[in-house]
Amino acid sequence: MQKLACAVLSVLLLIQGCTDPDSDKPMAPEVAGLPDPDSVAVPDDIAAHLSGVAFAQLSKAIEAAQAMQSSIGALSRQPDSALLEEARVHWRSAYSAYLGSLAAVNIPVREPAEWFSAALTRRHLEQKINSWPIEPGYIDYLEGYPTTGIVNDTTLTIDHDNLISQHQFSDRSYVSLGFHALEFLLWGERGHRQVSDFDTNIESSATSESEPPNPSAVRHQTRRLAYLTTASDILISDLQRLQMRWAPATNNQAAGHYAQLLSEVAPAETLQASLLTVARLIEQDLLQHYLQDEGSSPFSATTPDDLAAALRGIRQTLLSEDGLTALQPVLTARKDEADLALLATLISLTGKDTACSVGWSTTPVYTEGQGACREQMLELLITLKKISDQLGLQVPVSS
Repeated sequence: MQKLACAVLSVLLLIQGCTDPDSDKPMAPEVAGLPDPDSVAVPDDIAAHLSGVAFAQLSKAIEAAQAMQSSIGALSRQPDSALLEEARVHWRSAYSAYLGSLAAVNIPVREPAEWFSAALTRRHLEQKINSWPIEPGYIDYLEGYPTTGIVNDTTLTIDHDNLISQHQFSDRSYVSLGFHALEFLLWGERGHRQVSDFDTNIESSATSESEPPNPSAVRHQTRRLAYLTTASDILISDLQRLQMRWAPATNNQAAGHYAQLLSEVAPAETLQASLLTVARLIEQDLLQHYLQDEGSSPFSATTPDDLAAALRGIRQTLLSEDGLTALQPVLTARKDEADLALLATLISLTGKDTACSVGWSTTPVYTEGQGACREQMLELLITLKKISDQLGLQVPVSS
């Protein structure tokens, strides 16, 4: 009996020793493990500001995605070039709003263990919402390959479960869901998708003819429409799941998980986390993703819009409109010339009129516009590093 008690005690001590000492902290380990920031006067409402940016931008993304879904429904009833263009416009609005949320949404708040096992973490959702690069032939036909892709695989029923199960089934580029799968379906391989690709009347007449069908003809218009509709449903559902995690507290409802935990973090630590998140967005996404090769939205040829949207999100996250919260009052209150100069540089680099993406859209040579934007992002990254050092915040920013 004594041996059994000792064994049980040993197991309990082992479990206790292996328990994450930071498991009850609101921030994820990459922030919780940083040295405590020096004494910096940060407004108490910074958490509410960041949660508000995330919730508002995701709400805009959902509204635009629902409008896109309505246009797709109208397109299925009446194939029309204007309706196809309308769906494309709503796609662009939804994606821009989503990109504008990233600087706030990706602040590393700790997530429950059950979300990992259920594949419901922020990272899992992002892989469904915004996976890139994609292999377009996995989704639909390509030039010279009229029967490739899920759309043309009639052995696979197009529904929610199947599209989710096919997502990154055997390779990360085998993307069946998210903004870029929808982008390819709406624009096609070279951005010239014809409305006839969604005209079920063409499909019906082709199957009723006695002559053998043209092997190079575009087929399966009904399945293509079903794919658009189903993928839109899944996208909206995933965006709504993220949105509710950032929901503010109301009289009838508690705050969302992320918003609640962020409200428990000290303001200086929250500012530190926001600078870390923005630096990662620039380093890992904008420089290594959006500003590489053909860019992040090649089918619609709107990569400059991607960058502009991400920059707007960075500006909203770090610089509130009224200048009374986030980073702006921290720098101005110190009345230091170096601080004010860094603030002016930050405002300039994230400003709408000075953003390189404005010129990139009209630059005759794509790579020149892309290169100018890379330079601007590197300068922004260096500025963030200088701000972090100036404020004594322990933020691992590359420069």
